[in-house]
Amino acid sequence: MTFPDGTIAYDADGVVLAGDMTEDQVKACLAAGAKSWLYLNEECNKACPKAAVEAASVPFEMVPLMTPASLTNECVDKLVAYVDSAPKPAVIQCSTATRASIPYILHKAKTDKLPAASAMALAASMTPPLKFLEKPPLASAVKRALTHANRKPVIFRQLFDTSGSSTYTYLIADGPGGEAVLIDPVLEMVDRDLKLIDELGVKLKYAVNTHCHADHVTGSGAIKAARPEVRSIIAAASGAQADIKIGHGDRIEFGSMFLEVRATPGHTDGCLSYVCDDMVFTGDAVLIRGCGRTDFQQGSADRLYESVHTQIFSLPNDTIIYPAHDYKGHRCSTVGEEKALNPRLGSGKTKDEFVEIMANLNLPYPKKIDEALPKNMVCGIQEGMPTPA
Repeated sequence: MTFPDGTIAYDADGVVLAGDMTEDQVKACLAAGAKSWLYLNEECNKACPKAAVEAASVPFEMVPLMTPASLTNECVDKLVAYVDSAPKPAVIQCSTATRASIPYILHKAKTDKLPAASAMALAASMTPPLKFLEKPPLASAVKRALTHANRKPVIFRQLFDTSGSSTYTYLIADGPGGEAVLIDPVLEMVDRDLKLIDELGVKLKYAVNTHCHADHVTGSGAIKAARPEVRSIIAAASGAQADIKIGHGDRIEFGSMFLEVRATPGHTDGCLSYVCDDMVFTGDAVLIRGCGRTDFQQGSADRLYESVHTQIFSLPNDTIIYPAHDYKGHRCSTVGEEKALNPRLGSGKTKDEFVEIMANLNLPYPKKIDEALPKNMVCGIQEGMPTPA
């Protein structure tokens, strides 16, 4: 049966969101087959339907969520546990169906293993969009609740290659003593990176590349030689060797954290971007006020434009962009900034305009491509180093 007007049903997940309802609307929800009921107001609220719901032998639960400050870790755990286990269809009710959308997105983030940025993007893309997004204080509270740093300290370091390629390497660890990943390590900087990892007391699990680089030799091979327990990761589409080959939609898990893998080809066939909490590591797909070239390694301006607009610019505007390189001293940007200010991909540029821009860059032949690319195709492995699977 159909749920009454004024409710918002997400049939695929068996969730119905509602604000205050009349007695007739409550009866209509019960008649439509509601099998559980979560109420986010206090019982003293005049519109509280507890008596009618329990009279129909439908389980009724109250978890007051009155303000953004109410969204504590304890509250989040209760809400997620309820939606996970509640018989469906489950009605979630507040006063205007705004707060009611919060347990739903928290549940989706858990079951679909979504980082904060991707969960917020999903909330905006649903039909209709989840109403908590209309209230900035609530949206901020939800985003905070979805980030790992809200639960425990996260170790994050942005490391710069001083040997010449202007590459950024990123260390992310699941707290002190936790498992860690290293994104885009550079051969010449491996000693520095491993020293830092030891100083911080974290356990490096994966050496991850955003793509098969042409301007430096990856440090993955040297890291594996020094730390045999570390496994290397690269896109299967790159054609390069690595211990683990991944693709769009995969998860790279370390401790309680993970990277969500998004395919962003165009600079090369095998370019990947990684979303973690409210950050996205874009490799060369999006640089700060620029992007990677598209005239080598199966590059395609057409594909890069599509990749960036569907996989990166679709994230919330406040998502922090961490690129693989910067040549002007910038360290990070945001999705909103690049959509507005990137002279190649943003500022309302059409695909045709972007393709024309990229076709007329007249860039010199990459200095290190003939040395770096063959080595990177074999995980940076050189004579005497272990060979990946």
